Amino acid sequence: MARTTPKTDWADGELITAAHLNAIGENLAMLRNQAPAAAAGRSTEDILRNSSTFTDVDSENFNLTIETSGRDVLAHFSSSAYRDDTNKGMHLHFDIDVDGVLQGGDVGEIIRFTIDRNYSHNVSFTYLIQNLSAGSHIFKLQMKGGGRVRFRAGAQFGVQEV
Repeated sequence: MARTTPKTDWADGELITAAHLNAIGENLAMLRNQAPAAAAGRSTEDILRNSSTFTDVDSENFNLTIETSGRDVLAHFSSSAYRDDTNKGMHLHFDIDVDGVLQGGDVGEIIRFTIDRNYSHNVSFTYLIQNLSAGSHIFKLQMKGGGRVRFRAGAQFGVQEV
């Protein structure tokens, strides 16, 4: 169903016709049925990372591209994380790179988790990215930490325009 350009040159006393109302109804139906832009990735094996600077968590599965219409985008990550060396607990810092710009800004991260060694931890967050222009955007999940961490197979990262 294609969008119909609505009538905008109304004159005083002009009657609304069935065709005018049908055009409005068809436009509303098109908007309601339009699927939002979305992409998701899932790791098929464990991911091992050890970086003190922001680096891609999984450059194969977690670098996502969507074509947006200019609305906000929700990003979500979920995984089990395990401290994979003999040192004590560590902080995991996460950020999302959108078109080469980290979203953490002055804070330097969008979220931080503390994980202890020898325990699996649920690492999950949702983040709203606002004020994106319409067009193609690349989203990359990035992290840094103070040691080696293992994300279990089945980790998921997704983005969806809302």
